Amino acid sequence: MAKITTIIDIGSNSARMAIFQKTSRYGFHLIHELKSKVRISEGSYEHESYLQPQAMSRALNALKEFKKVSDSLKSRKLICVATSAIRDAPNKAEFITQVKKECGIAIKVIDGTKEAYYGALACANLLHEKSGVTIDIGGGSTELACIENGVIQTMVSLNLGSIRLKELFFDHNKMREAYDYVRKHVKEHLKDIKAFCATSSSMQNLNVFGIGGSIRAYAKYEMRLESYAFNFLHGYELYVEKILGHLETITHASNRWLLENGFEEGRVDSIRPGLLILQVILEELNAKKLIISGVGVREGVFLNDMLRYHHGKIPNNINPSVRSLQDIFLTSLDDSKTISQHARTLFHLLQESYDLEDSHLQALQVASKLYNIGANFNFYQAHKHSAYIALHSLHYGFGHKERYTIATLLESSHKKRPKFISPMLANLLPEHDTLQILSFIFALSVALAKERKVTISFNNHTLSINIHALPLQQALKEIVLPRLESYPKLNFVINE
Repeated sequence: MAKITTIIDIGSNSARMAIFQKTSRYGFHLIHELKSKVRISEGSYEHESYLQPQAMSRALNALKEFKKVSDSLKSRKLICVATSAIRDAPNKAEFITQVKKECGIAIKVIDGTKEAYYGALACANLLHEKSGVTIDIGGGSTELACIENGVIQTMVSLNLGSIRLKELFFDHNKMREAYDYVRKHVKEHLKDIKAFCATSSSMQNLNVFGIGGSIRAYAKYEMRLESYAFNFLHGYELYVEKILGHLETITHASNRWLLENGFEEGRVDSIRPGLLILQVILEELNAKKLIISGVGVREGVFLNDMLRYHHGKIPNNINPSVRSLQDIFLTSLDDSKTISQHARTLFHLLQESYDLEDSHLQALQVASKLYNIGANFNFYQAHKHSAYIALHSLHYGFGHKERYTIATLLESSHKKRPKFISPMLANLLPEHDTLQILSFIFALSVALAKERKVTISFNNHTLSINIHALPLQQALKEIVLPRLESYPKLNFVINE
């Protein structure tokens, strides 16, 4: 696969370009992104799906700019896909030929099932939850797919989209008709999805993975409402029972209300029909949680190309974000491997006494892999730089709590334990005592990074380490013990 790859997705509402750089077989990251609201479907739904001249002109101009940027970044491969508006258009061949002639871009028109597959492929590989139903609400269609334990199952494409509904109903103030139309359409075409959810044990507390501009715009609104600590959309979680009323409010809101509540002007006319579709599907599926996906068709097309010899799946023991950070910042993995071994040993020694969970070990292991990625910026403040990079770069495969926990472990890998955590951030970290123990484990493991053979024992809440090197003895003595509130005090003995 080309080291730098450009993916363009021409949707009914927007044309989007994402440029990815591979750092190793499974390591990659986004290096550039562009969006142009070309509205290629504008006017088509009222003209028998024919693409209109002005809309085609806008799209052509955007694609010329996309190609220029792609070439400037020395992208070796460009894949362009088109979805609902173009695949439904009787005059699509005319547009595709013009784009090829004037831009040098070959457009591949994909059907609804393939569109659903690409969105599901991205979610299955790049979200922290591995079972659920994807909902990708576009301008002309909505795609759904069932994922169980990272495997894509049933896929459905609905002729429901935010721009389609806008032009057919919302522009004519036919709200009641819009609701009835969406409800009827969803009931008729979601039978396979509902049947799968009913028989799958992992779907009892159904996660819905939300894809598309309307859902992302809505998630930003919810973040503002709760003064959310971070601005990461990917992996942001919302409980459905708490948001159905909000969706209802927005669907009936005026343009003025939407603008006053932070919705972008360019999104105002499409957000209401888009969220109407979301509301009805969430209700019909009896979903428990809406998890926002910052990835979709573009990432799916990229992964489909990258993983074409790997059955569309990144191996379970590899995370592309972690691998990419290692590729970029670490010249040697020796210390990381030693830290990981010590962290595992200490974790298993303390697990039963301090009620540690397996997910806590995973956080320790990831922190071990990323230890010292900040050293290139400032050796003496490496732990702080490592924490910042991890928090803002662990985009794929981690929930927000996991990201912040890993970052906190990296920041406290020096001598001190984590200080007071504000109430706003407390729910994004493990319980106080657990975090104290985990950070202590990690700090010890980092101090022992150069020592491959160390004797460690634990008995009667006393951790003992046998060390002969005097500098290391001193370093271990400077590590602050965990401050525990609900467990007996942990004692630490260094045997010289």
